[in-house]
Amino acid sequence: MKKRKNFRKRVLGLVFLASAFIPLPSASLHATDTKIGTEGAVFMKIPTGSPRAQALGNNGVSLMEGGEAMGINPAGIASAQMREVSFSHLSWIQEYSGQYMSYVHPIGQSVVAVNYAYFGLKGFDVRDSEGKPQYGADVKVRNSYASFSIAKGFFLERFLIGVSAKEVMEDNYTKEYKNLVFDFGAVLRLGRKLSLGWSGANMSGKKHQVVKVNRLGGAYAFNPFVTLLLEQKTYSDRGGKLAGGIELTLPEELLQVGRVSLRAGYAPGDNYGKNMTDKTLDSLGMNESSGISFGVGLYSAQALGYGMGFDYTLAPYGALGKASQLAVRVQF
Repeated sequence: MKKRKNFRKRVLGLVFLASAFIPLPSASLHATDTKIGTEGAVFMKIPTGSPRAQALGNNGVSLMEGGEAMGINPAGIASAQMREVSFSHLSWIQEYSGQYMSYVHPIGQSVVAVNYAYFGLKGFDVRDSEGKPQYGADVKVRNSYASFSIAKGFFLERFLIGVSAKEVMEDNYTKEYKNLVFDFGAVLRLGRKLSLGWSGANMSGKKHQVVKVNRLGGAYAFNPFVTLLLEQKTYSDRGGKLAGGIELTLPEELLQVGRVSLRAGYAPGDNYGKNMTDKTLDSLGMNESSGISFGVGLYSAQALGYGMGFDYTLAPYGALGKASQLAVRVQF
């Protein structure tokens, strides 16, 4: 019993340190004098399955398409013209990691999709009230979710709507929660340059057990090479924040081998201190950086007769380390 109490105290401390944009797998614990950390399943804030959205500052409610749209805005899958399979691996802070798989299938004028994501953490550092290490082999964190989405486009794909039904499971050593929640979303495309999007995620779950996320944003393509995003995200365990991102793209017609995209984003967050151990952050001069993210993507419509894409993202979080995500998708 004493181990569990100390474990809960250490986890609660990590929740406050990481705050809402660094979701750790323990936020089902409740704070008493602040709203941050009072919601469960905060791992649902992570842009799993979409290094592109992660690189753009966790933005993309008006831009994401295919399998990567399911965690941001289910309406985005309505743009899919081909079947698509995707897989991604996420390496988060504090040795928290996850995998994501999705399948998108157009049916007539509608599109359906399924996905599954699994997150885990083993060998948690457990200490007693005096700071002495305790046996922690039995301490495991296992979180997951699976969802089914359906979306449809109207007015020549100018207006897209989508909905997802999602089962969320959070197993944090002391308790296990399962919740059925729903995502809703819409995208409005005004011409070829401007698109607006909205989504509400994790609705109708039990109170405090699944964090709710509302997104409202837009994307503007100045030309085929430059796209700018702005987005307001509001979480049920903290106030809203305005974030943005930019994507620079060299079309496949110019390079002949594929379409290359360079991405960067910024989301306001807390200062997490200076990192003294990560060699990658040190070599990039980002020991004290947080809130920024950047990534690269490569897509070819002619690879072995299929459409194939690869995306990678890196995001520093100061003393907490860095997060990265690698994804591959195949269209056929």
